[in-house]
Amino acid sequence: MRYYGIAELALVVSDLERSLDFYIGLLGFRLAPYDVGEGGRILRIGRGRYMGLWQQGRWHSSYLSPERNARYFGQRMGQTHPVFAIRQDDVPLLAERLRAAGHEIDGPMPHGDGSLHLYVSDPDGHALEFWGRRPSPRHS
Repeated sequence: MRYYGIAELALVVSDLERSLDFYIGLLGFRLAPYDVGEGGRILRIGRGRYMGLWQQGRWHSSYLSPERNARYFGQRMGQTHPVFAIRQDDVPLLAERLRAAGHEIDGPMPHGDGSLHLYVSDPDGHALEFWGRRPSPRHS
């Protein structure tokens, strides 16, 4: 079996607009051109990578029955820990942006491989980590 990485990360949020302000306005993610109806938005978080933000109680698939939707899709908040790969040079810049916006952060701090990491909670308490990566020659 061949895996290509995560295609989409989905988070249940308590206030969709507040979360959009955080992820788009502060972190700089962009809306993806997918219409998922009211209660959710899809963000582009990298090349071919997406993050879904779903208003609590509104996450569903139109392809499944209500009973199967309840089984697969989170209708309540849950702690998650997404880790985003960003350019090593951007870690200190993001730290300053988050501090200036009033967010409590931990880092930047070097890990064992020499990469910088930064930790912050989003408005719903999801524990975000940003892992500084040096760009490969094809992504420079």
